[in-house]
Amino acid sequence: MIFQLALVNPTRDQEYINAFGNHLRELRKKHNLSQEQLAANSKLAFSQIGRFERGERSPTLSTIKALADGLGVHPRELLDFTS
Repeated sequence: MIFQLALVNPTRDQEYINAFGNHLRELRKKHNLSQEQLAANSKLAFSQIGRFERGERSPTLSTIKALADGLGVHPRELLDFTS
């Protein structure tokens, strides 16, 4: 059996993380929420919101679901961004 390894591209990954963060910030502002309000709605720590928006952290799938719930949108809307 031959296995192909997926090549990791840290630069591309960081571009996606940054694009997600920018999109999250846009959605949060569109819904007139502060970072504190989104954190409370999402049952996440306030500091996490800023880290996601600044591209310092990549959210897990469960965090994406929590953020979507906090924004009142479907998770696919959070992932509908371009890098």
